[in-house]
Amino acid sequence: MIYYVVMYIARVPNRKSPPAILLRESYREGGKVRTRTIANLTKWAPERIAAMERLVKGEFDDWSGEMTSGEIFGVLLALKQLADQVALPMCWAPRRKASSTCF
Repeated sequence: MIYYVVMYIARVPNRKSPPAILLRESYREGGKVRTRTIANLTKWAPERIAAMERLVKGEFDDWSGEMTSGEIFGVLLALKQLADQVALPMCWAPRRKASSTCF
């Protein structure tokens, strides 16, 4: 059984190349901490990566849909709508048990 699924953005250094930027999920299974890579975000624009970091940190959990000014509003809105459609907030919510069926 899997408990406390947490998603985060990891920057993994490469020797002579730019670091890999990965969307990862951390969870406990059988008393051990496991990590799974969900997506490679290395080729994303920095604004999209920043928006995804904010989304993963839960900054938009109680967002009501009111207008936000700034250059990345469209990206943030699209990411929030996508997360809502695939029920991501249920999977990474802290202090909630998540099942392995989220992904």
